[in-house]
Amino acid sequence: MSDTFLLAAALLLLSAGLLVLLLPRMWQRGGAPETNADWLRLRQSELKDETPQLREEAALRLIEDGGVSEPSLARLSVVYSGRGQLLGVLGLSISVWLLYWQLGSWEDVQIAEELGRIEQSEPEEVRALIERIKDRAEARPTNADYALLLGEYYLSGNEPAEALRYYERLIGAGATAPEILGKAAQAEFLASNRVLSRRARAWAEQALAVDPAQAAALATLGMAAFEGADYRQAIVYWQRLRDLEAPGSPGHEMLGQVIERSRRELGEPIEPVIATPGVVVSVSIPERQAPPEDSVIFILARPEGADSGMPIAVVRTTAVEWPMTVRLDDGSSMAGQRLSDFARVSIEVQISENGQPGRDNARLWSALESVPVGGDDPVLVQLAVD
Repeated sequence: MSDTFLLAAALLLLSAGLLVLLLPRMWQRGGAPETNADWLRLRQSELKDETPQLREEAALRLIEDGGVSEPSLARLSVVYSGRGQLLGVLGLSISVWLLYWQLGSWEDVQIAEELGRIEQSEPEEVRALIERIKDRAEARPTNADYALLLGEYYLSGNEPAEALRYYERLIGAGATAPEILGKAAQAEFLASNRVLSRRARAWAEQALAVDPAQAAALATLGMAAFEGADYRQAIVYWQRLRDLEAPGSPGHEMLGQVIERSRRELGEPIEPVIATPGVVVSVSIPERQAPPEDSVIFILARPEGADSGMPIAVVRTTAVEWPMTVRLDDGSSMAGQRLSDFARVSIEVQISENGQPGRDNARLWSALESVPVGGDDPVLVQLAVD
């Protein structure tokens, strides 16, 4: 990005320099200069309807000025100063660069370039970049992009008080996006030791009025209701939030646990979970090929013999230790399908470093073409390098 910018800036300055050098040579008068005789003829034409005395006075004035003879038609020579023009070009370049530097736009270009490769940056480099962004955010308090980036960074880093400062700046500037309002409410709730203020509640409710599925607002109101012993309302918010999570995902399971706890607080009987037929999958990896700890693991079930298309069921998780064991059942089914309706399925396991499913994104993957549904013994999937 910066190379393209520098090239464009150099071309613009070069064009400006050429104009400074060449335009004075192009803009020249095409005829002889104006003389007193020219002005006399013009004045006499204006006075042709006046008395002869006025015309004689104009001619007398010309004689007194010594301009009665016709001037030479030779053009006046143009004198150029090459040194002066070069100094003008140099001054133009320096002034443009100083103006650009003073406005800070060069720093913005550098920050944008660093953000473009942040996924490959070390933690120390990320922290240094955040400090640069903080400085730019203070120098340009109306820059919404910097404020939003810093708010999300500090909220995800468990620094809600710092995050709230930037969300307040965004809302004060007129931001009304549901995501901003929801995260602002969450930041204030967490920064206030899990006490929901009237302002934070108003932000969360305003976010849900525009987007009923705004996750941060649902989580905040659910936590506030639970802290206030309003377990019934907490269940309402958390059920809506759980519907946004994929069945079988860690978020879906966690929300199921807090909903169950709220029901216990209300004294409601907890219905036993009836196990449905499924597949227990045990996953192992080759020695000395362990993927990074933050890699995402996808365990998929498809119709028997299928190696592509929408899965019947899927679990998205991360591994703490190997081998790992995961159960696929109706709770992890997708798009209204039920794993228990199938007698045999294909099982595939993928380990993705970028968090996206698919064999093209997998560091390691493997598949079993025909696995019975309903067995209690785990099926072993040995991962291999793609």
